[in-house]
Amino acid sequence: MNEKHLAGKIYAVIGLARAGAPAARFLVERGARVLGYDSRELSELSDEARALAPSGVELHTGAHDFAGLEECDVIVLSPGLKIHHEPLRSILERCAARGTEVIGELELAFRHCPAPIIAVTGTKGKSTTVKLISEMLQSCGENAIRAGNTGIPLIAELPNLAADSWAVVEVSSFQLERAPTFKPRIAVLLNLLADHQDYHPTLEQYWATKLKIFANQDGQGTAVFNVDDNRVAALLDGSELNGLRARVVKASARNVDLAEIPLRGEHNRSNLAAALAAVQAALGERAGDCRAQIAEAVCQFESLPHRLEIVDCIDGVTWVNDSQATIPDAAVRALQAFAPPVTLIAGGRAKLENDDAFDGLGQAINHHAHCLLTIGEAAPALATAARRAGFDAAKISDARNLAQAVIEARTRTPAGGTVVLSPACASFDQFKSFEERGEAFRAAVAALTARKK
Repeated sequence: MNEKHLAGKIYAVIGLARAGAPAARFLVERGARVLGYDSRELSELSDEARALAPSGVELHTGAHDFAGLEECDVIVLSPGLKIHHEPLRSILERCAARGTEVIGELELAFRHCPAPIIAVTGTKGKSTTVKLISEMLQSCGENAIRAGNTGIPLIAELPNLAADSWAVVEVSSFQLERAPTFKPRIAVLLNLLADHQDYHPTLEQYWATKLKIFANQDGQGTAVFNVDDNRVAALLDGSELNGLRARVVKASARNVDLAEIPLRGEHNRSNLAAALAAVQAALGERAGDCRAQIAEAVCQFESLPHRLEIVDCIDGVTWVNDSQATIPDAAVRALQAFAPPVTLIAGGRAKLENDDAFDGLGQAINHHAHCLLTIGEAAPALATAARRAGFDAAKISDARNLAQAVIEARTRTPAGGTVVLSPACASFDQFKSFEERGEAFRAAVAALTARKK
């Protein structure tokens, strides 16, 4: 879409956080009339969001009841808004019935992006894989910009992109729901795990939304599937991908010939395999000539914070921050990534509502854990799942909060062991985000060292 088509149009941006604020700024700077909505009071918004008003955005904050929304030609949704829940669902349905187009920030950014896009989706591993792809491409001399779901939104990176760049974008199911024309040159699907049942009506609808990443690709596109994930592999033999026109590439950790990689866990070898497949598709015939640079980029790779991040080693005990593990499957992988004895700190607000949500993790605890320290709202459910799997009840303790769990872990974990914070839950009962939870873990571990001095 040409930017001149924005002038004179009326846009609404709902949600003025990390993606919504730059989307509103982008639109108003190009001549659109923009109404910005957020349920928080003006004083609670970020500096970036509050600065929208002087730039010409009409802000509606707090109890705004969406005044003026019916005037808008296009509604832009920020990721994570609960569009399947009332009252937003009915409001959006009424607007769509009047002919208002409803899209997400990803779709808006795509329509104005000058660069080809490499998009990565899946339940877990997106951020790591996006970072791997961008750094491997950069090592080969490409201008590759990393953007998306948990980092800088794509709409904010558009000024840094050109036709000869690559936009490497982390894409969530929230974004794909309202991205009707989104067409990445290369699309990567890492895995389909149980998650976000507090947002999507059903697990099947969540997985189906992930597959929209391939919907608009044509014969010039590449679709990369991590076949190490059983559900992803099964897609290639089923009917869910009828109409897929892109070239299909199967990625697997079995095909990674790099002996040493600085990432723990078999799941990260799968992420690397998918990243390598995407880079090879992007570079084409140049990939062979860049093999040495790619290998060096992998060897020098530094993992992202809060993802199996080793934060310290105290008296022979290794302390690992895996706060980003917000679902049981992720905590299972963390347990499998370290040799015993492993003390697991887990808990928080459960994202999965079914009664057996923690059963798989309970089995993994029984097979791999030295002891289990629980925190937060999900503590009873986690303890029950572990005991049901046969784990010794004497090795389970409800530490209630993270600081106390760290203190108790020190006394329970023998030298040579590992303490892993891998919560299997969201953070919102005790923390604002998984990042804040990870920082609190780091601080609590640092306090152990301070006490020794």
